[in-house]
Amino acid sequence: MKSTHTVLLGLLCVCLAPTGCNESRASASNTAAITSQAALAASAPAATKLKVTKIAFMDKQHACDCTKKRVDTGWTALQSALAGRTDITVERIHSDTEEAKAEPYRNLRAMMALPALYLLDGEGRLVELLQGEITAEQITNILKQ
Repeated sequence: MKSTHTVLLGLLCVCLAPTGCNESRASASNTAAITSQAALAASAPAATKLKVTKIAFMDKQHACDCTKKRVDTGWTALQSALAGRTDITVERIHSDTEEAKAEPYRNLRAMMALPALYLLDGEGRLVELLQGEITAEQITNILKQ
């Protein structure tokens, strides 16, 4: 019985580990994270919706090509979603070279893929976490809530 638990724990760790260049695992992690976020959002009462006032955009300064491509696409999506808006501040953090800046956000909720967008309210509470392949539409939908 003990060895079965060890094997299952090992498999869980492998499945949830940050994926780097392995695109198929990155997509699976991103899908799982989005599904989890949707379940949390659906279970929250409508009265507790928080207004986004700050976005922390987490990336890597020294990223592989596939991560860099997702980061660039995510940054472009964020800029598009925020076009003309002055009510939301954006902080860009390189998780590999600015660990002290990244840590408070990771403590709010662990990220599984880059880029990671931590959308926060005026009190610093996490409204939503988007990660991986991010679109302007996803960001805009959260900002409309």
